[in-house]
Amino acid sequence: MIQNWADLIHNGDKLGEFFTSIPPLEQVLLRSVHFSRFGPTVILRLDLPRFPDRPLPEWVERGCDRLQCHVRFLAVDNVSMRRWEPPVVADVQLTPLERRRIKVRVASDQTSLEFTSSDSLTVGRVSAFRSPGCGPDRVRHYYAGKMDSRKYECVPNAEAATYYEQF
Repeated sequence: MIQNWADLIHNGDKLGEFFTSIPPLEQVLLRSVHFSRFGPTVILRLDLPRFPDRPLPEWVERGCDRLQCHVRFLAVDNVSMRRWEPPVVADVQLTPLERRRIKVRVASDQTSLEFTSSDSLTVGRVSAFRSPGCGPDRVRHYYAGKMDSRKYECVPNAEAATYYEQF
């Protein structure tokens, strides 16, 4: 199993600027799974298990206590998914395969998602918010990216393809 998923992030500065050590993908709150036929691609929208130790000042001022991001997996194949009832608290396990590929397994009591992908991950749509617990997703988000912060106050509905596919 891959010990540090941050080593696979090709744009690691997206999270690295906020964390001394990027937390593992254990007990993440998986909010959505987006499948795109362009690629083929899977994008997981998840809350990391702990808040950054170097947050933006705005996040502290606003009382934020959760960090959310998208993790994009490219060249996806062999997808299997059972029982999707979001949000899901899960562990995301990454196992190295041959030819710069990985096996991704999202495991929880509620759902199962498995697929293979390229071993180069992209992180995007980094935002912080004040947690409503595992409940509703319609809370104010404060985005790290300037363009995102101008365009979005809350996470848009699943039909907003540009939010989920482009970052």
